[in-house]
This record gives sequence, C-alpha cells and structure tokens, in this order.
Amino acid sequence: MSGHRGRGLLVAIVGPSGVGKDTLIAALGKVRPDIIIARRVITRPADAGGEDHIAVTEAQFDAQVAMGRYAFHWGAHRLRYAVPASVDANLAAGKVVVFNGSRKALPQIAAAYPQLLVLMVSAPIEVLATRLAARRRESAREIAARLKRAELAAPPGTQIIVNDSTLDAALAQIESAIDRALEDV
Repeated sequence: MSGHRGRGLLVAIVGPSGVGKDTLIAALGKVRPDIIIARRVITRPADAGGEDHIAVTEAQFDAQVAMGRYAFHWGAHRLRYAVPASVDANLAAGKVVVFNGSRKALPQIAAAYPQLLVLMVSAPIEVLATRLAARRRESAREIAARLKRAELAAPPGTQIIVNDSTLDAALAQIESAIDRALEDV
C-alpha cells in the first residue's frame, strides 16, 4: 500500500454483491467528468462478466505488487483486487477518485488514505437476491452466502446510499455525499 496524504478525495463505493455498485459508478463517471473512476485490477478473466476491469493472472498480480504498481490491494471471493498507483497522482492533483471497494479492506486503506470517504450502497435483501439470480454467474448456494454477507454492518463513519428505486435517486445521494465531503477537504 503506497499511502497518500494529498489534497484530493478518495471515495470507496462498497456494499454487497448485486446492490448496483458498478452501475452507479459507471453512471457517476458519465455525469461527473471531473471525477476519476479507478478501474480495478482483478485476477479474473476479462470475459468472466461483471465490471470492466484489468484482468491479470496470479503471477502478474504478484509481480505488479512487487513493483509497487498498486495503491492498495486485497483478496475476496477467491480473487485478488487492486487499484492502480496512479490514484496517488490524481489525488495529489486535487481530484476526486472513486473505486469499487471491499468492506473488509477499508481499515487498511483508511490508514494510508485519511481523506477516504466510504459510501455503502444498500438495498433490501429481496432486491439483491433478484439481481444476483439474474446475473447467472453463481449457484444458489453461492448467492445465499453472498446474501448472508450482505447483512454485515456498515463500517464506522460510512455514509449509506439506498439503491432501492431509480438509478437517478441513488446517484443523487452519491453526488451529494461527495460534494459535502469536498467542502471539508
């Protein structure tokens, strides 16, 4: 983890699978060109579905870690995830950088990035179950395990974004939270 104490704002969008994080992040990037959307590096094939990511092998991931190419990285769901170190330059330039994060990785990230804003997207369990089933990427058992993890409490200091109606409504909540945080930077 590289660590950074620049002027910008680092925003982690977290929440359970199926809550709409990727959809909201993509929409945010379209309506707010002033915001940098960090594309994650994942040890998952590019054609596996899900978010647009940089696909790497385990060996490539390890080599990139050794070369300091990641601002931070973590493991979850039998995969490894990273955010490129380029976020540091963007933060130093005073930019807002948004990434799809992991609740379990937040303590480590927050220790290195004190300007971290955590937005946890939530939706009712029934909505999550429907969305996960529609993806057709996981078995019923895997979906049940994801739904159980969805019940985890929000990390301290997290702002909740409710995504249970329209995309625009949830997006407005995200924009408002970022704008409020920028007033404090």
